[in-house]
Amino acid sequence: MATIQLQNVEKKFGESYAVKPLNMTINSGEFIVLLGPSGCGKTTTLRMISGLEAVTSGNILFDGRDVTWLHPSERDIAFVFQFFALYSHMTARENIAFPLQAAGLNGTDIKKQVGSVARLLKIEHILDQRPGSLSGGDQQRVALARALVRKPAAFLMDEPLGALDAEFRESMRAEIKKLHLDQGATTAYVTHDQVEAMAMGDRIVIMSNAVVQQIGTPSEVYHDPSNLFVARFIGSPGMNLISGDYRQGVITLPGENNYRVPDQWRGTLEKHLPASGKAILGFRPEAVRVSSDGQLHSSVYASDLHGGYSMLHLEIADGVIVHARAGRGLDYPIGTPLRFDIDPAMVRFFNPETEAALRVIP
Repeated sequence: MATIQLQNVEKKFGESYAVKPLNMTINSGEFIVLLGPSGCGKTTTLRMISGLEAVTSGNILFDGRDVTWLHPSERDIAFVFQFFALYSHMTARENIAFPLQAAGLNGTDIKKQVGSVARLLKIEHILDQRPGSLSGGDQQRVALARALVRKPAAFLMDEPLGALDAEFRESMRAEIKKLHLDQGATTAYVTHDQVEAMAMGDRIVIMSNAVVQQIGTPSEVYHDPSNLFVARFIGSPGMNLISGDYRQGVITLPGENNYRVPDQWRGTLEKHLPASGKAILGFRPEAVRVSSDGQLHSSVYASDLHGGYSMLHLEIADGVIVHARAGRGLDYPIGTPLRFDIDPAMVRFFNPETEAALRVIP
């Protein structure tokens, strides 16, 4: 499978950037997810890798070979779209066989390869049906089979599950990931769904406003977001972010809450915060520890049961809400006063002027 390199690749429409200069390597056999809101540049990036969209400048390399100006057919890639793009007049078998016929394979080899990929995707029983009689999930399996049967250097997938309902999305998500592991394929996958990205990606490329905000493993982008956008975008709900004033080891938060900063952060804050001492404290909902002697005080604003856990919404000052993940049996009436602490290992800080995450000075 191919190693794909993007070297200072950019795309402009007139004077507007669709993708600002981007450097990225997708390693051979890696499953990388391009994630971000609509219009962020993720699909344009995928289309440039495929050759469906010409770059404005920069280079794209497959295994060191410059393919920047090669036609998509010369790049040895398979593309799977959100809308299945199956030939309605052909059976599933004929749809899967089509790229092999176009490549000039003989009938025996085509039959063998179609049978092999159909068994892999468990669709032998629908091979003689036409797309119009198939469910959305089965149509997507046929589209995947048509891509897999060629054994390309790379798979490019643009929102392939976006047209499916929630139940099909979950099952297909698992199937695509298993296929990736079984095939060892280099895969670039576009989605706006962070659950998909976290579940499937070896690494995630988070984009916003035509710029890559962070590239990292699911754990890295969740626990160590590079900036406020990533902190807000990843997680449901996103990271709690509270503005405060830092002085001598204590950050004063809204509602006259004083939080003693973990010792390992003091040097970083004293060196890298603005002269004003303004800081943004960040922590995930699961970092909250409800405790009768907690440093911070609040009242229960609302609570939601999420099956295996409850999400408490705690108001520390007028309009300032902290989301806290708690045990499913906890049920506090609205207005109940609660104190809480934050797991010091899960605390993060951000510079409010640059919006960049601060890093602990070793």
